[in-house]
Amino acid sequence: MRRLVWVLLAVLLLGGQAAAEEILVQIRDPRGDDRGAGGLVYPSHEVFVPGLFDLLKFQVSVDQQFVFFDFQFAALTNPFRAPEGYFHQRLELYITTGVNPGPGEIQVGRHRLQTSPAAGWDLRLSAAPFGESKLYVWRGSDQEPEVYSRGVTSLALSDGKTVRLQVDKTLMPDPSSAWGYYVLVGAFDGLAQDLWRDAGQGPWQVGGEGVPIFDLLAPRFGSGNQKTQLSRGVLVPVYGGKPAHWYWLGGGAAVAAVLCFLLWRWLRGT
Repeated sequence: MRRLVWVLLAVLLLGGQAAAEEILVQIRDPRGDDRGAGGLVYPSHEVFVPGLFDLLKFQVSVDQQFVFFDFQFAALTNPFRAPEGYFHQRLELYITTGVNPGPGEIQVGRHRLQTSPAAGWDLRLSAAPFGESKLYVWRGSDQEPEVYSRGVTSLALSDGKTVRLQVDKTLMPDPSSAWGYYVLVGAFDGLAQDLWRDAGQGPWQVGGEGVPIFDLLAPRFGSGNQKTQLSRGVLVPVYGGKPAHWYWLGGGAAVAAVLCFLLWRWLRGT
């Protein structure tokens, strides 16, 4: 009985710790769509295992100090021991907050794309290994974006599938349900323009045809699907509502009730 009480107490404490990180947005992306507009091919070297650039889920959460942007993939490896725990992914997250629409241009390496009309970005987050993650804040048409690297970090989470981009809350506005997200997934190349691996010849270059964006946070079907966006070069932001959290409250209350009952029986010696 005593062992069971301690186990339930540990579960309750862990549940409370997880609940302290509030999830604001959670959006799933289709599995197996990591071919860009349809014609991209992974580099042929053996380190590029299937699923590295297949985005499965995007999540935004906060705690008292940080805003977290999580990118879950079908595979995540670190063959060259980057300190962040991942190597291959090169991520761009452009955000339109709806408050001060900014530039309508998105650039990856030498390739330029456009945002949806009236949905220009005013926040940009770049994730890359070896300390190359940055935040760009656009504050007006007559200024260059402000760039921050201190207070912006990326790391692989313990699930072995997720890259987390972590930003100090003092550097950016609080996330809102009005925000729209452009999520672009490419391959990291420390020698390439903007660290974005491009198409070319050889086992380390992207093969096939099209802009070297392997995956885009986008629906599989409909007019805003990934193939249509990348073929036209005009991207569409994705908006996500706040997911329900009743399961944390309900689960914690249930465990607390059972724990109280067991403690009561234990104290009574029954």
